[in-house]
Amino acid sequence: MANAARLLLLAAAVSAAHPPKHETAWDRLRSELEGWAFTDSFSVAVGNASGNVFTYERGNVTMDTRVETASTSKWPVAMMFAGLVDDGTIESLDAKASDVVPWWTKDASDNRSAVTLRHLLSFTSGFGTGKPGSEGGGNKTCMDDPTPPRATTYEACARELYETYAFKGTPGREYAYDSIHLQLAGAVATHASGLSIREIVRKYLVEPYGMKATTCGRGLVPQMATCLTTTGRDYERFLRAQLAKDVLAAEIVDASEQDYTPFLTDYYTLYGNYGFGHFLECFDSVEGFTEDCKAAMIHSDPGAFGFYPLIDRRLGYYMEIVAFEASKRDYPRSGIPEYLRLLVKPLADAAIAGEGGYDFAHHGPAQKGLTLADVNYVADCYLHPEHCA
Repeated sequence: MANAARLLLLAAAVSAAHPPKHETAWDRLRSELEGWAFTDSFSVAVGNASGNVFTYERGNVTMDTRVETASTSKWPVAMMFAGLVDDGTIESLDAKASDVVPWWTKDASDNRSAVTLRHLLSFTSGFGTGKPGSEGGGNKTCMDDPTPPRATTYEACARELYETYAFKGTPGREYAYDSIHLQLAGAVATHASGLSIREIVRKYLVEPYGMKATTCGRGLVPQMATCLTTTGRDYERFLRAQLAKDVLAAEIVDASEQDYTPFLTDYYTLYGNYGFGHFLECFDSVEGFTEDCKAAMIHSDPGAFGFYPLIDRRLGYYMEIVAFEASKRDYPRSGIPEYLRLLVKPLADAAIAGEGGYDFAHHGPAQKGLTLADVNYVADCYLHPEHCA
């Protein structure tokens, strides 16, 4: 009997490691997501240029749950402003802000006169300070405090920021992870189009991308870099369109995915180098933006509450972890979905590539793997969120 019991246990173990041949890689991914214990409510979506190929939902964050996105707003908002170049409202990405905005200096001795829309969308304008995890700005500004005696219109706030915010160096040679760039891009857009900022959101984001459940902030002065409340399904529409290049012209999408911060390549930057409102991903690389990261061609825009979207240009698909760790209890856990993204993507790679999915139940060379410190961080944050506050 003892030997028979051992044989049964061995058979079960073999079955778990080598699932039935009819089980697909997507089935295996779903099974592994069911086993994830460290995020209570989240969704995962994967798709290609034609649309969704896989969806997983758990808890009270479905693909149709409206969630705030914080910095995950940056990518679609940057492409929204690029839309004004696509339809000719703004002459080019290299149009100078000073040629559009009447209060912007044209004095060639002032480097602000050289700032272009391209600089603003790539966060290389010279305005601002900060880095991922520590966004610039410091003191409260009219972006998040649009009440008297603060400026009470979008135009007045943008001008206040232009006149009072830190400016350094030469546009195109400085990088700052700071909301001011998209706020000033909004001023360029409103002056070029004659539309209000909310009319621009409707015309250049909500309507062309079909993001009908998406809104941008509250009040008179939305902070464009963090303003979007959306759903996983709406954001998926943006990712699919960006992947397929079928809302904006391909040359504009291509321009948005260039590396605008090559001067950061040899430095640790947490997420990688920067394009228009998003990272050319090189996650947590102490060696900077490596050749392997360059070859991987992954574009991503993680946000403070755990929302993590990406496009893999090499393999031709998009993926998003939809999470909203925003409560007092959950916010310390908001870093955990970043690790879920690292764990999910190799499995999605295998499924997209049409691999059987029979060999990724445990660590292997293709998965590379997290460190013990990573696993301890995830477990400790989930069990003791106060340790990660």
